[in-house]
Amino acid sequence: MISTKPIHPPLARASLRSRPVIRAKRAIYRSIHQLRDLPKPTDKEVANKPRLQPCSWPKAESSAMGAARYSPAHQLSEWTSSPTTILLVQKRNDARTTKAMGDILAYLRKNYPRLRLIVEPHTALDHPEFEDLIVTSPGDEALLPLHTNLVVTLGGDGTILHVSNLFSQGECPPVLSFSMGSLGFLLPFHIDSLASTIQSTLNGPVSILNRMRLACKPLATNGNLLDRCTKTVGEAGWQVMNEVTLHRGRHAHLTVVDAYFDGQHLTEAVADGILLSTPTGSTAYSLSAGGPISHPETDAFLLTPIAPRSLSFRTVILPGRGSVQLEISPLARSSAELSIDGKEVCLLNPKESVHITKSPYPIPCIERVGEESGWVRDINSLLQFNVGFRNKSLLGHGTV
Repeated sequence: MISTKPIHPPLARASLRSRPVIRAKRAIYRSIHQLRDLPKPTDKEVANKPRLQPCSWPKAESSAMGAARYSPAHQLSEWTSSPTTILLVQKRNDARTTKAMGDILAYLRKNYPRLRLIVEPHTALDHPEFEDLIVTSPGDEALLPLHTNLVVTLGGDGTILHVSNLFSQGECPPVLSFSMGSLGFLLPFHIDSLASTIQSTLNGPVSILNRMRLACKPLATNGNLLDRCTKTVGEAGWQVMNEVTLHRGRHAHLTVVDAYFDGQHLTEAVADGILLSTPTGSTAYSLSAGGPISHPETDAFLLTPIAPRSLSFRTVILPGRGSVQLEISPLARSSAELSIDGKEVCLLNPKESVHITKSPYPIPCIERVGEESGWVRDINSLLQFNVGFRNKSLLGHGTV
């Protein structure tokens, strides 16, 4: 929580009679700094808030010109009205990111003074010179979708996963990401293009890549929500961007998981664990576990074992239209850790399960336009996909 301004000394020494006025001034000051103190938007205001909606090629261009300028693989979208509120998310404890956030705040304040800027507490503390920031704190997750029109992130891929967690109970606004991490597989924009990218994003149109999320619910043996795991589960379930994982954790024995697809028993997994990944998550834990690389626009689940006992157990690719249930087998000798996007949620005991479907709330990521596919570029440049061995003699290391 950002600290409020100290009371001016003469005001602090006011008589007891004036203290209600002091409290009122304090309340007014806090109301413009804390997200939870802002008036809750009405249903009509929420329905009419600025959104990105699909649009056709610009009328001034022919279809051929439009196709050459905008990637046909992504959805071209425009704002229903000008954005009014932006959530800014930055990587913690990083000097470069903190400086860049200061540059973004200064740019937005100078060029878009009417925009409301929401930040997390550590960002507000890092930049005390910006006194009119709105601060969101833990517990405000239900309020963020009501107020936010656009999310801007600074950092690595973890910042987008953090955004997914902030909007884990429902719809997520469009996400504009600037790369300042070690890998940046999900980050299409470099910080050097800050001004032009923000300007083109706020004016539109923009290219949107809707990255699939999973909706998952932990279930007790009777099929009801598991009480000890349901503190943050919304009606649609947890919204997961990368993967849902069941793992033996610190237990010495392999876990045993029964996997069901659309109610039919698919397989029994005897392994260190098993995970269900989105196409976006295919380059994360799933890839390290031996899963395939999937294009982010693929409508599919990737079911991958983690160090299985059977050498013939390989990844199974399932259609995204179905449902998957991972149940701890009665044969399991210990409980299993349920994790979502790398964060442990709770332990599941035998006959308890997690039910997973395709989420109705993807992460709409703003992409670059007029260039080759970012995904193709990234798997070649960042993952060094299918890079062969070179003759050392050609590299100046002498004969082989």
